Amino acid sequence: MNVAELLERQYGVKTTYAINPEVAQVEITLTKVLSYNPKRVSFVLINLGADFLTIAPDPLVSTTRGIYLVPNGGTLSMVWTEDFEMPTFEWFAIADTAACAIFVLEVLTQ
Repeated sequence: MNVAELLERQYGVKTTYAINPEVAQVEITLTKVLSYNPKRVSFVLINLGADFLTIAPDPLVSTTRGIYLVPNGGTLSMVWTEDFEMPTFEWFAIADTAACAIFVLEVLTQ
């Protein structure tokens, strides 16, 4: 039995995934990195850039308001079993002084 079958047996749903479903870079201006998606059960977002970025589940994110991700690997991960509805929210980010490449992996129910 593979993991997909185990998940379907345990939770009764099939899952799929997407990589960088919205953007692959956060700008120094407001950037939407994830749209609202009630089927998203988890995601991981990694700052691949050489600058700091800040992320929050609303468009009022700024360099002084949100979750601060350090350069070269700062990570935010969410899963519904621990973070309840937060993985489904719309997420916005802003880079501190230079655009930052990001890697986003999301898991969705089908």
